[in-house]
Amino acid sequence: MLVRLPRRSLGYFVVFVGAWVGAAAPISIGSDGLFRFEALDLLLRHGELDRGRYSLVGPVCAAPLWYLGEALGTPGETVWLFNRVAFLAGLVGLWLALRPVLSPCEHRRFIVLLLLGSMFPWHMMGFFAEVFHAVCVGTGLTLLATRRGTGALLGGVLCAFGTVNVPATVVGLGFAACALVWHTRRLRYFAVPVFAAALILLENYVRRGNPLDGGYASETGSRTVLPYSGLPDFSYPLFFGVLSILFSFGKGLVFFAPGLFARYLHDEQETGADRTRLVYYTWIAVVVGLVLVYSRWWAWYGGGVWGPRFFLFAALPASLVLTRWITHAKSHSALANVLVLLAVALSCWVGANGIVFQEHGTEQYSANNFEFEYVTWYVPECSVLWLPFVVHKHLDWQDYARLTAFALGFAYLARPLVLVLAGCLCEGCVSVWRSARSGARWRV
Repeated sequence: MLVRLPRRSLGYFVVFVGAWVGAAAPISIGSDGLFRFEALDLLLRHGELDRGRYSLVGPVCAAPLWYLGEALGTPGETVWLFNRVAFLAGLVGLWLALRPVLSPCEHRRFIVLLLLGSMFPWHMMGFFAEVFHAVCVGTGLTLLATRRGTGALLGGVLCAFGTVNVPATVVGLGFAACALVWHTRRLRYFAVPVFAAALILLENYVRRGNPLDGGYASETGSRTVLPYSGLPDFSYPLFFGVLSILFSFGKGLVFFAPGLFARYLHDEQETGADRTRLVYYTWIAVVVGLVLVYSRWWAWYGGGVWGPRFFLFAALPASLVLTRWITHAKSHSALANVLVLLAVALSCWVGANGIVFQEHGTEQYSANNFEFEYVTWYVPECSVLWLPFVVHKHLDWQDYARLTAFALGFAYLARPLVLVLAGCLCEGCVSVWRSARSGARWRV
């Protein structure tokens, strides 16, 4: 006798599978994460403060993993688990923070999208700063938008410390504070970005002796054939930066976070609808701030890494928008549901691509001081998203297991859309058949 599992159990099972994919992801030691690890190692082993350009807030939170690794003889490998621990803990925080404003099915779909349909899977493997920023600021803004009293205070603290870990994001936090003030008519929310800015200045002073010294003085990239390469600081033209961040094939948010470009669905009759919309507005405000700041940075592309590294936070509002569209699939046209289905498929491919294929095949473009790296930004077949179809990677059983998990996530998310589209197709076929039978007889 077959036992039919309820949809809720299926949703929790997919969440568990997604959490397993993140927890068991391979470790990717390298790049800027090495500098953060060395700064943490210097502080804990010798008691000295590193004067480098990366904040110590996130690395210090990884101190328990460093001590564990020191006891086991592998501090590097244990510290590199920090981002997946922070992300999974952040998911729990988001689950609890969004409980009053999202329905249970929306809860599960939102978490599944973050686990299996976003840029988070790639970021969990390294020791970059963006995961800590995204989970802290995302959860903090949710608490500020949905809670009062102690909950809002905790949200403000999380926002401040998450922002300090990536100082350039203070502009986005300021935009989010403006959204909160506008919708609540309470000026106290301006205290959050002010507090974060004060902490950034304090860290600069303690580490480098000057509150305005962020450690990035005169940093430049390699000179290539691109007209604005090799220039320092915020030297990239704003117009070209925005275009590239949004629409370039290898770094564009339209490909890596497609839900970001869909309209947010608002239903005033739903419980907590206004607070959910406010959460979305604050998240979008952060993304707008990130785009405006990094579009002028000489390394707007995030360096030689997979995808739009600086814009991981965009996965939060993108996933929330897709969650809303999936949940209300019955109330939309067939064309709209087809577009949402394509966006969900692309989102799940982004997650699978980041953790399974990573930057495989892009090594040839990094030679000679990244002379041809720009090809991976603008040429479709050289983008990390599509290069696996050109340069094939040998997959092992673990890769196939991960791809199966992402396929399961897509099937779970796509089910409501497919059912509605199947119903529309059946109705269309029946209508055509009735018209054919009831009209004039067919003749040659």
